[in-house]
Amino acid sequence: MSSSDPVSTPTSTFVPSGPEARAFRHALRHFPTGVSVITITGEDDGVHGMTASSFSPVSLDPRLCAVSVNKPGRMHQLLQETDGYFGLSILRNTQGEIADFYARRPWAISANVSMDLHGGCPVINDSLAWFVCRKWGTYDGGDHSIFVGQVLDHGSQEEGDVSPLIFHHSQYWELGARLPRGKDGSRA
Repeated sequence: MSSSDPVSTPTSTFVPSGPEARAFRHALRHFPTGVSVITITGEDDGVHGMTASSFSPVSLDPRLCAVSVNKPGRMHQLLQETDGYFGLSILRNTQGEIADFYARRPWAISANVSMDLHGGCPVINDSLAWFVCRKWGTYDGGDHSIFVGQVLDHGSQEEGDVSPLIFHHSQYWELGARLPRGKDGSRA
C-alpha cells in the first residue's frame, strides 16, 4: 500500500498525507469505542444524522457531552449554524445498519430510521441511551470541531439486552465475557 492509497473505514475515506498520518490512524484503530449517532433537524425540517465514535461525557454539573465532527462535512455545517438542539443516540449491538447508514451518507434524510422526538429533538428509537443537547460551546480541534452540548434531557434502557455496538479496527463488535476482578482490582 502506498502513502496515497485511501484507507477506507465505515466512517470515511481518508487519504493520508504520508506514512506518519497513516500510522497514526492505524494506531487509533486499537482503541475500541461505542458508536453514537448525532441527529439534528435541518432547515428543510428533515432529520439529518452522522455516525460518530468520538462521543464523550464531559461534566456532571453542568451535564455536558462532546462530539468531534469533521470540518468539511454536512453535519459540521448544521451544528455550526444551529443555536438550538441536537440529539445523541448510543447504539445497541443490533443497530449496525443504522450506524452504516449514517456513516456512509451523513447528508441523507433519515426517512427509513425510526426516530423518537424529545422536546422536538430527534433521537434514534430503541437506542441504548439518548441525550437531547443544546449547543453549549464549539472548540477548534484541527481538522475537526469539538461540539459540546448541555444535556437537557436523557434516557436509557433499564432492562433487557443492554449490549452496546462496539467499533474496533474498522469493524463492529459485541462485548465479550466480563472479566472477574478481585477487591484490589486484579484478576481473581
